[in-house]
Amino acid sequence: MAIQVARADRREARGTGPAQKRLACVLVCRFLAAGLAVAFTSLTAAAPISADSSAKLVSGLTISGRGFGHGIGLSQWGAEERAKAGQSHQQILSFYYPGTEIRVVPSRTVRVLLAEQSRLIIGSRSAFTIADAGGRTVNLAAGHYPVSRDGHVDGQSLTLPINIVPGREPVMFGGSRYRGTLTIGLDGSRLYAVNTLDLEQYVGDVVSYENPANWPPEALRAQAIASRSYALANLRPDAAWDLYPDDRSQNYGGLRKEYPTAVAAASATRGQVLRYRGEIVDALFSASNGGLTSTTDGVWGGPVLPYFAVRSDQFDARSPASNWGPIRVAISTLRQDFPDLPSAGIVSVSIATNPANRAASVTFLGVDGSTVAISGPAFQQRLGLRSTYLSLVPTY
Repeated sequence: MAIQVARADRREARGTGPAQKRLACVLVCRFLAAGLAVAFTSLTAAAPISADSSAKLVSGLTISGRGFGHGIGLSQWGAEERAKAGQSHQQILSFYYPGTEIRVVPSRTVRVLLAEQSRLIIGSRSAFTIADAGGRTVNLAAGHYPVSRDGHVDGQSLTLPINIVPGREPVMFGGSRYRGTLTIGLDGSRLYAVNTLDLEQYVGDVVSYENPANWPPEALRAQAIASRSYALANLRPDAAWDLYPDDRSQNYGGLRKEYPTAVAAASATRGQVLRYRGEIVDALFSASNGGLTSTTDGVWGGPVLPYFAVRSDQFDARSPASNWGPIRVAISTLRQDFPDLPSAGIVSVSIATNPANRAASVTFLGVDGSTVAISGPAFQQRLGLRSTYLSLVPTY
């Protein structure tokens, strides 16, 4: 899911991708933008420590942690282990989203932002059609065509936005093929490309990107329902697109990766979503919760959603992403990422946690009595840590 602040790539947790993408979960993008914000608060202590005191100064931190991502909602590794143990996708989902129920919704389309650039290239392996905002239709032969900000395509001037309709083959963009149609529009000085396609096709491709193809069917079905729920809970009817193609929403790359097992999981759960008291659930998910599920409390701000709970997860604890660290960071390095740290020297560092033991803030106490608090998600993101489920030990 889905949202999540800087989520280190889920694919890295599975050993199939670079170390910095869902921080994969790590870390999904309404919540992301808010979570990644750095929150500094400077305070003055009532009884400051004298600068010439004998207090020892912190020279660095040793950081260790658990999990891969925010740990809210479905754990992908936990779901895999639960499926291997014989649990159904219904049982898996009821654990990670307590109090929810599965219901069926009608089919519809979704719109996914693929890129925002000053120049875009579209194409197809077969002839295709472009319809512009002025009602003009242009037929193009198979191939690739640049689109400029003034609407020029293959020497013809078109009125943006334009809609690319495929022929016998899917439309192509950015090295991948996409089902459905492609819309190119202008937002300020940049062109945007939006893929509109059937929800079920989208879910099949998301599951292909979010999970390995050889994972148990019940784990893939749980992911399909969570991904479908997340997508529908985050539609933006008044905007030019609904969803992002990465961790700001959930990973999607069209037909570049489409596994039969993932498509089968989407088909087997067609239309199924999670509901809580009649509303579709904002079904966040991450790679690994480190053995303890989390809530949104103290993580990104906003309301605490009732279908997330703090629960021990023995199945996730078996995942290869359950433990990480130790990572050693010098104070001089921290100052590069957080230049507002107390300049006179630091005498202690403390963590405030939410009910799920995730770092809500990390506070640095200066030798002069000043304090600087950094939000847990910002601390995690800037240092490239796998999660906010962490502990730290100062070195002097």
